[in-house]
Amino acid sequence: MNTKMNKNLKIILLALMATSFLGVEARAQQSDTLTLNLQSAIDIALSESPTVKVANKEIERVDYSKKSAWYSVFPSLEASGQFSKYYVPAKMSMMGQVMDSPADFNAQGSLQLSLPLFAPALWHTISMSELDIQLAVEKAHASKITLCNDVTKAYYNVLLAQDSYLALKSGYALAEEVYNQAQKRFELGLAAQYDAISAEVQMKNLQPNLLEVENGIEQAKMLLKVLIGLDVALPLKITGNLSDFENEIIERNSLQVLSADNNTDLRQMDIQKKQLEKGLQLQFSQRLPTLAAFGTYGYAGTGNKETTMNFGEMPILVEKSKEWFSQGLLVGVQLNVPLTGIFTNTAKEKQIKIQLQQLDLQRDYLKNSIDVQLRTAQNNMDKAAKQSEAAKKNVQLSQKGYDIAAKRYENGMGTVIELQNASLALTQAYLAYNQAIATYLTAKSDLDKLLGKEK
Repeated sequence: MNTKMNKNLKIILLALMATSFLGVEARAQQSDTLTLNLQSAIDIALSESPTVKVANKEIERVDYSKKSAWYSVFPSLEASGQFSKYYVPAKMSMMGQVMDSPADFNAQGSLQLSLPLFAPALWHTISMSELDIQLAVEKAHASKITLCNDVTKAYYNVLLAQDSYLALKSGYALAEEVYNQAQKRFELGLAAQYDAISAEVQMKNLQPNLLEVENGIEQAKMLLKVLIGLDVALPLKITGNLSDFENEIIERNSLQVLSADNNTDLRQMDIQKKQLEKGLQLQFSQRLPTLAAFGTYGYAGTGNKETTMNFGEMPILVEKSKEWFSQGLLVGVQLNVPLTGIFTNTAKEKQIKIQLQQLDLQRDYLKNSIDVQLRTAQNNMDKAAKQSEAAKKNVQLSQKGYDIAAKRYENGMGTVIELQNASLALTQAYLAYNQAIATYLTAKSDLDKLLGKEK
């Protein structure tokens, strides 16, 4: 008896230990799941997305280019040196005789300093480098806005898939309840077998839809993880639902004046126009003369090797020697006046003027296109807001209709088809309500992108 009790106690203890271990493992797995809302998803995307990192690197690169342009304004100091040694003696002619030269080596060193005094093209180049930084910053801003828009819409797609799954799951539960009631009434002889079969068919018809939407949730999450720069294998939990954003529909202002002044595409074109204008000034400045100051200091040395030079009957001994001497300090100014290059610069100026005309035409076309997109996005928002309001009322009516149909069927006054139709109408009403909110939020996100708003 005691032995059997001890065995039972051991079994219970082992079961408790296993349950504790599984609970710890489940909590560990749960702690590895990343939970995100909309703002946290955007924050992670802005810090981890390769697109944003590349744009920031471009700003850093252009900044170094600007610094390089500024270095041209400062004095330039260069040092040069040359050393040469005679491994085969040079020949020299003296007094009608050809003999070996005693020269052993030659050396020369110099320092050269230059400073631009008047160089208009140089200053225009520096101004263009500043515009390059502005363009890089605007492109980085545009990439962030595009990324925020993509992440926001991907987040809404996940919420739509999750809420659609909940609506279908609720519809499946209603269909299951209808089936249970029909089966019970059939078993009691209060309903025909057809009612039970029809209810079961409707219930099982919802199962493929549930599986499809469940798979859609995982695909939507994978897209979101790719956009925010996360590992696709990382477990992800998205909090909230579409009804949390219902207040944005209620508080919307459909009469607001929309302006595309902050649109990133237009701002980039404006900077590109400034670059072309500055390029035109640069080409014109190349017609002007340039003035620079310079200074040169040189130092040289020569060496002779020991040898004997014969001048007829007069041999002369040349001793080994080295001599170093200064070549002096030379300072001055240098003036360069372009002559033939004027015609080449004139042709380049005409090319830039044509590019400016092309850019103006492209900007006008883009501005009109953006205005149309703004009106379209606003119309889509208004349409979705009205659909959401109508769908919400339809949900309330469908719920009331289902309650009435369920009560009628329970009291034997209604048919199973009536109850099935009420259940299906309620499910479709929830799906339409979620779709209307998602459509509104997507249109609002596109509108924010066109307006140049960053989340």
